[in-house]
Amino acid sequence: MTADGATCLTTRCFCEAVRQTGLAQPANAWSSLAFVVAGAVVLATVRPPAAPERRLTVALGIALTAVGLGSFAFHATLTLWGEFVDVLPMYAVGCTLLAGGLIRLGWVRPAAAFAGAGGLFVALGVVLWVWPESRRWVFAAVLLPGIVLEVLRTQRVPGSSQPTRWLWLGLGLLSAAYVLWLLDQSGTLCDPTSALQGHAAWHVLGAVAGWCLARHYAATGSGPRRLGP
Repeated sequence: MTADGATCLTTRCFCEAVRQTGLAQPANAWSSLAFVVAGAVVLATVRPPAAPERRLTVALGIALTAVGLGSFAFHATLTLWGEFVDVLPMYAVGCTLLAGGLIRLGWVRPAAAFAGAGGLFVALGVVLWVWPESRRWVFAAVLLPGIVLEVLRTQRVPGSSQPTRWLWLGLGLLSAAYVLWLLDQSGTLCDPTSALQGHAAWHVLGAVAGWCLARHYAATGSGPRRLGP
């Protein structure tokens, strides 16, 4: 990897016009800080009653904060290094969800799940470094299993009568954010000079979805667990 421009510059770096001075994409850059706010709120206010969820919440809060800082760096510079620090924390969010699903279903002990998530995160970082064009597919591949496992837990784990509204609200917001991401990226919903950008809305809705996941951990973290499927 070099310090050259981001890979998206050869195709499309979302709808917002690229400025030649100052922040390359100011709307997309400043909106990224919604993740920093969400991460700080999670770390300061969300206190799950059970130990594994407390650890998951801390990991999620740190990851969300890093996502915001990395995304700001990317949209401010549109460089390859900015792209790397933008995507890597997103992988951390996916690894946290995956570890959380395995722990909360009782399939893997917490220590093993966190160790595995850490190893996966390092491996994904290497892949991102040598093959940055894979970032979107890899992110989907690491994020979706954790979501599926968490939804599965609502159906299979004793104590599934625990409230799950925060999970579904978060998934709804994430789905809406992804639709806006697609419309922005494809140019279907696009005004390059506007301060209102679909990708910026993706940032804000995604940040709130992350906070909802932390609230879900806090609301459903005291149910019994067992090892084995």
